[in-house]
Amino acid sequence: MSILEVHNLKKVYRLSDGGTKVALDGVSFQLEKGEILGIIGRSGSGKTTLMRILRGVLPFDEGRILMGGVECVPDSDREVKRRLKDMTAIHLQRSFAFWSAPAIENVMRRLYALKTDDETILPPDDSIEYEELHDRAMVLLEMVGLEHKAELPAHTLSGGEKQRLLLARQIAIEPEILLLDEPLTMVSPDAKREMINVIKKVHDTTGVSILLVSHMPKLHESLADRIIWIDEGRIIREGDVRSITSAFMEGIEPVLPITPLKDHIPIFKLSGVTKKYFNYNLSKVFEIRDIDLTIFRGEILGVIGPSGVGKTVLMRVLAGIELPDEGSLNFCTENGAVVDITKLGFASAMIRQKIGILHQEFGLTHHATVEEIVRGRTKFKEMSEDDLKQLSKKLDLKESILDFVLRLADMPPDSRNAILDGFELGEDELIEIYAAIPQVHLDMDYVLEMFGLLGLPSEILQRRAYELSGGERVRVALAVELASKPELLILDEPFGDLDPLTSRSISNLLKEVNKRIGTSICVVSHDRELLAETTHRIILIKDGEIKREFADEELLNL
Repeated sequence: MSILEVHNLKKVYRLSDGGTKVALDGVSFQLEKGEILGIIGRSGSGKTTLMRILRGVLPFDEGRILMGGVECVPDSDREVKRRLKDMTAIHLQRSFAFWSAPAIENVMRRLYALKTDDETILPPDDSIEYEELHDRAMVLLEMVGLEHKAELPAHTLSGGEKQRLLLARQIAIEPEILLLDEPLTMVSPDAKREMINVIKKVHDTTGVSILLVSHMPKLHESLADRIIWIDEGRIIREGDVRSITSAFMEGIEPVLPITPLKDHIPIFKLSGVTKKYFNYNLSKVFEIRDIDLTIFRGEILGVIGPSGVGKTVLMRVLAGIELPDEGSLNFCTENGAVVDITKLGFASAMIRQKIGILHQEFGLTHHATVEEIVRGRTKFKEMSEDDLKQLSKKLDLKESILDFVLRLADMPPDSRNAILDGFELGEDELIEIYAAIPQVHLDMDYVLEMFGLLGLPSEILQRRAYELSGGERVRVALAVELASKPELLILDEPFGDLDPLTSRSISNLLKEVNKRIGTSICVVSHDRELLAETTHRIILIKDGEIKREFADEELLNL
């Protein structure tokens, strides 16, 4: 018995530059009650667009959707779209919109909103209703294997743990159809296995029908009853899982060889770096301790390790946007000067302009054009020391405070807001400070060169971030960072939600960038095979320490 029927669905995007893009073209399929139906395709093939249409949050141009007795056509009213939302829950890729609160409270707010339609409130914590909510939320956390992390702040969870918390929030509403869009994004191999088991448990426990979008063949082979292959908005094959995933992988490009590292001239030295993370009740979440690490000019360094050991925190420490509890971060300039960026001030602010960081969340402003994003980013990276001094005087800020505020600009919004909560400084005041930074001249020829190097046409500068596909987003995010001419580029899970074919392409592009302009690159990834073909060397972070030499078996068990 079908719970979902899709007939001749078509979606055309009207782009802000005046053009159009056909995202879906004549898509038809059925989802049976209790079935797990897989959807595979390259980044940008229309998979996420399809999920958003089925969720009722994105209009479409042609076709018909039948879901649980509800018919939706292009001119259906809001009530029909609301009924689609009531029947579905969606798990979007790289979308971790959590409250700055413990994991269990994030689930409790979701549950309470079913009654109040408002996640901003909870009943009094000494009430019976609060206790009942807490118990229900704990059951859901146990279902996704997160009961031991219930009291930890959501923003301190690893990528895999955030995926499971997001899943707990979605099943809280008891949907008839669960829409999973890349549920293994930014997840380590061990966490992938755990997440697969969690999805199986949720399916077996609830009987929910699942539409599973993923570019990972092994995920479909583990979970899907059937599979659909979408390419450029059209279904090109449907049926047996293994035969279709095998055909999908035939299009992967060959590995580009990496340019050997000739010299070993340091660009960055970490000495005795220790960083401890605590939750709100002062119990330790994790610790990286006594880290010594040298990164060389022109090197591509790979970083791998289990989920939740502090890889992302170490990258933020490298970028100077989180300070270690102990140790030094010495940036070595080309003229031989050494600056410890743990010391706040103009000198550190100048050095940090030479460092670019691409977070897991990418940080592309949703409604901004790509050119606006480039301009907004480069103005933070091309200030002279005189510019900094004038800004300090204009804003009446000490140089250490100005440097601190500039570091916040490089942080993802959720982490920045968590820090701001501890200061008498709001997001609006921060935006006012950033607006006071003068816009620098943009070397458009260099910008176009970087975009071209990454296979991006000049026209994409006029597109808005929400108009970009997954593959375009990672290329644009890389190009935005490269446009500010970093000497060291830090990439935290750049391959996280890309299909294997696009991941290989991005890996080859990173090696080409390294060869052409000599950028030093530090890449965090859970994909050991991809790191091995992309980098000069790999370090393993495990048990709070760096291991430079390790057996292959240690990587197999991450």
